[in-house]
Amino acid sequence: AFRCYGGRTVREAAEHIPRREGRDLKSPATISISDIGPMPPAPPAAPSGQCPEGIITLSLELSNDNMIGVIIAVAANAVIPLALNLQKYAHVQNTDSEGKPREPFTKIPTWWLGISLMIGGEFFNLLAYGYAPTALVAPVGAVGVFFNGIITTTWLKEPFSKQDAAGLLAIAAGVVIVISSVPEVQLDLTSEFIMNSVLPDPRCWGYFLFVLLIVPVWSLLVVPRFREQHVLVLLVLCSLISSVTVVASRAFSSILTDLLATGRVGELASPVPFCALLLIIVTAIWSTAYLNQAMQTFGNNEVVPVYYTTFTLASVSGGALVY
Repeated sequence: AFRCYGGRTVREAAEHIPRREGRDLKSPATISISDIGPMPPAPPAAPSGQCPEGIITLSLELSNDNMIGVIIAVAANAVIPLALNLQKYAHVQNTDSEGKPREPFTKIPTWWLGISLMIGGEFFNLLAYGYAPTALVAPVGAVGVFFNGIITTTWLKEPFSKQDAAGLLAIAAGVVIVISSVPEVQLDLTSEFIMNSVLPDPRCWGYFLFVLLIVPVWSLLVVPRFREQHVLVLLVLCSLISSVTVVASRAFSSILTDLLATGRVGELASPVPFCALLLIIVTAIWSTAYLNQAMQTFGNNEVVPVYYTTFTLASVSGGALVY
């Protein structure tokens, strides 16, 4: 949060912020710079450890909410690679000597076990988006890449090279940098705010139109020709669709946690949470279909790290544009 204003902390400064249209300021995280009005003169010298007069700084420490979001995301992304590798194991066992499936994979109990675990993991990821921003939750998915490397090497006996190890180290460094650099300024994503401020924004519509245009074009022109030549072909498509899941999850989870915390049932009078939930269900099923196609063709030591990279890029970009 913004730590100082005129030598004071934000919590002290909040007492001097004018009310606008009867809005309640619930926490420093909802305060914007434009809300801070004239303040009484600050003390001549700021006490040790505080900001000097007139300087506003950003704290890079994780708030309690962000820390909760990160912990939930870590737990979720420890389960998801197990789920993905159970699905991969089902595909491997279902492949005949000619490389073709013996039966539809939806008839295999192991595959359904993997899907069930994946739904559980993604549910907790959804919960994490209610506490922390997309730019913080999505990169934590790197935890899944590490667990995947262990599972695929020890259980599925897939090769693990020095290049793979170097890639994991690079991912770890990137995640540490991202998490330590996300500023503590969070939006209060209520139904009203989304309807009045988010949806009318051209960046929001530009993002959704881009996805609606690229997905069918990519599916019709690129996938049929190159799907078996490079893992990126299917995973780019999967990641674009998954980014919509993340954007919708951020809205739905924020509204839900706000409802549970404040009891404002008026949130349910808006179509926003229901439209967000519908988007989550449709896009999650859609992207899972493409992810399974990639796992049928390529090894999970290749699929999961590449998917993590494309998914993180698409999700963080989508969240930045929409919110």
